[in-house]
Amino acid sequence: MSFFYNSLKDYLAERLWLRPALFGMIAVLVVAAATGVDQIVGQPFAFEIEKETIDGLLTIMATAMLTVATFAVSVMLSAYVAAVNASTPRAFSILVADSTSKQAISTFIGAFTFSVVGLIGLNVGFIQSTGRILMFFATLCVFTTVVVTLIYWIDHVARISTVTSTIDKVSSRATNMLSRHLTNPGHGGTPVFANAVPPDGALAILSMHTGTVQFIDVDALSALADDIGVTVHVAVRLGDLVGQGREIVWIYGCPADAVDEAGKRRICGAIRIGESRHRSEDPVLALKTLSEIGDRALSPGINDPGTANDILDALVQVFANATKVSNEAGTARQHPRVLVPIVEPDVILTAAFEQIARDGAGFVEVAVHLQHALRAIARCVPAIWAVALKEQSARALDRSRAALTHPHDLGRVEAAAILASEL
Repeated sequence: MSFFYNSLKDYLAERLWLRPALFGMIAVLVVAAATGVDQIVGQPFAFEIEKETIDGLLTIMATAMLTVATFAVSVMLSAYVAAVNASTPRAFSILVADSTSKQAISTFIGAFTFSVVGLIGLNVGFIQSTGRILMFFATLCVFTTVVVTLIYWIDHVARISTVTSTIDKVSSRATNMLSRHLTNPGHGGTPVFANAVPPDGALAILSMHTGTVQFIDVDALSALADDIGVTVHVAVRLGDLVGQGREIVWIYGCPADAVDEAGKRRICGAIRIGESRHRSEDPVLALKTLSEIGDRALSPGINDPGTANDILDALVQVFANATKVSNEAGTARQHPRVLVPIVEPDVILTAAFEQIARDGAGFVEVAVHLQHALRAIARCVPAIWAVALKEQSARALDRSRAALTHPHDLGRVEAAAILASEL
């Protein structure tokens, strides 16, 4: 259930039409209230506001807001394209979920809708004396909101296309995903290592689809295991590419005929397989997206090792913050009848550092910074990560030995690697 909730939340967060539609509905409700207020409260005020006054204000706002909204959309899309070109295409879905830009565009379109509906109600004759007073003050509130939003949005859009802004947004996503993994490595089941094998005679459930594992519904598997009285051993991990006919689950502790075709379809339905990795549940994808930004900066056409070092700093913060959140959250509930293979620390660290270690091996400042980053991460993550961190450090050092030619540069990297291997 959590997958479908997270998927729906991510889907709605990435839609540009949702907030404008909501703001438009609010605008219609305000105008409807102004239409009916005369029948409810009568005319308690001693003054009136002329129809022409409100008509002029609404006309100006309607004309301006349509232009501003169109301009805002084009600027926002240009900023997204610039940010993606400066970082990685994998970051687009994270950038487009930015609430500030959608909030601004929603405000502009909502103000336009408010103006048009208000003009219709005003000129048709639905809005009378008291309603015009309500419309006047509502128009002033909308106008003030538009001005404040426009000023804030101009400052925001000037920053959204920068690499720093993209790094911040992707880092936030990576921290969220990694903290979930550290808190609940088995996704609600009993975590086991990926090389764990079921006992002889276990019943293999084969995949009905080809694609990438996006979600493992442990609650559904646990309910089935309790109904039948079996142990369910999941054979795949998030992000694994599976083909039709591959084992995705093993079942044991029951006769081979205890699981009928309906039960097999139920199991296959609990292992969601899609066309690509799903970012709402996959820490490896989030970390790899962040690492790709640093790796792109090391390409010969860009040649920006400083950004690669910024990414290494961001990765240190991701691991530190995710570990802190995980420690505060405590141990998650584990279904004893469902065994789920964990994503090993080496897989996660490889996604985070391998690209930068490979393409940054010839940059002494990046190679040294990478060793320092691994050393800093070793101080905050659980002790079980120590072996994988030392292996990452050793592989990065080997790459630097092959890429660096100056003895002084190589000596700096080796000194940093010695400090990283001592933890």
